[in-house]
Amino acid sequence: MSMSRKRNKRRMTFFGALIGVIIIFTFVISLISPGTFQTASDDAPPAVTPFGTLPPPTQVTLPTPEDNPRLEGEPPYIHSSGAFQTFKPAGSDWYVDELATLSDTSTARVVIQSSSRLAVIHNYIQPGVVYESLEDLSSTYLTNQYFTSAWQDYDSWEITGREITDRAVVVNFALRSGGNDYLGRDITRLEGSTLYVTRLVVPANNPALLEKLAGLVSATFAGFPEMQALPQDWPAYHDQSLGTILKHPADWQQVAGGPGRPATFTIPTGEGDARVRLFAEPDRPLDDAAAAEAWVAEESEARSGVTILASAPVEHDSGNGYQVAYTFTDTAGDTHSGLAVLLNDDAGMLAVADLQVDPPDINFIEDAELAAPYDEARRALADGFMILPPSAVQPVEPETATEPAADATAEADAPAE
Repeated sequence: MSMSRKRNKRRMTFFGALIGVIIIFTFVISLISPGTFQTASDDAPPAVTPFGTLPPPTQVTLPTPEDNPRLEGEPPYIHSSGAFQTFKPAGSDWYVDELATLSDTSTARVVIQSSSRLAVIHNYIQPGVVYESLEDLSSTYLTNQYFTSAWQDYDSWEITGREITDRAVVVNFALRSGGNDYLGRDITRLEGSTLYVTRLVVPANNPALLEKLAGLVSATFAGFPEMQALPQDWPAYHDQSLGTILKHPADWQQVAGGPGRPATFTIPTGEGDARVRLFAEPDRPLDDAAAAEAWVAEESEARSGVTILASAPVEHDSGNGYQVAYTFTDTAGDTHSGLAVLLNDDAGMLAVADLQVDPPDINFIEDAELAAPYDEARRALADGFMILPPSAVQPVEPETATEPAADATAEADAPAE
């Protein structure tokens, strides 16, 4: 054996022994001090736990209640799926986590938590829940077994009151965790076949905070049924400064713009370029389809030879307008296809979602069958682009009325199993 081969063999033996020592050392240390080799981000917010519960704490000191906490002033929080909006308190001590679940992809949820106030707001919506009445929902669904799961991270829980109002079932709780007492409240309402759940937790020494949060969340927590009708895994891009939202396939990529500015998305089609531009023009009301078609024909200097193929009205719960299918010629002389969705808000602002694709022969309104990427793009613009309602874009004002609270003297018997 040559000297070089001997040296290589000794070197490999040394490195093998070193790696073995490192593995043994790491294993021993992990037994002594679990988590020693876990990485963490200094900027990461405190972890939150599902179902609106506080993480099992070590002994903590309950904060002193504020006389008049200033929680209002921010616009509502809009879930990334576009399924609903809810109240987000003002202040840097509130952290947001949407708690995606692998086992239940139909449920959209968010937890908003303050580590300084030891307060939790948990909202979620669940489709496909059918009950004849709130009384039936209360007795059949909101049972001991249900709440045992909801408060499973607490040392103990007890129902202290239950009330059925004209729009929700309100259940109050006494909770205990880590030697401290907390107040909990579950507010559950049913809209059609979709369940809307609010779960709140505050320290037991701060019932005023519970009432304030209950009023603000109940006044703000609202769904967007048109967004809920689209695939749950489609994300929603929203711009509260312009008052628009677009729910689109997950493989679209935002390549330019942001809130308050025009935004551009690219679409993978396998057939050349495809993009969607979102922008708005103030004080540009469209009186009819002819005005919408004229706007498309004149909108851009970067295209010419616009041919209008078809137009149709678009109606949403908030903001109506028109969709216009067209072809156009670019500066190189090539023909392409397009679809523009034009919506007016109550003030006459024109919100635009403009789709342009390479194929020159697509009529996005009249063609019954399209390749999947184009069909999804058509659905995203026609059904998933809309004007946000005023309540979704304006800062939340102090509440004037709150959801009726469950009286502590109300029936506290556990619901039937």
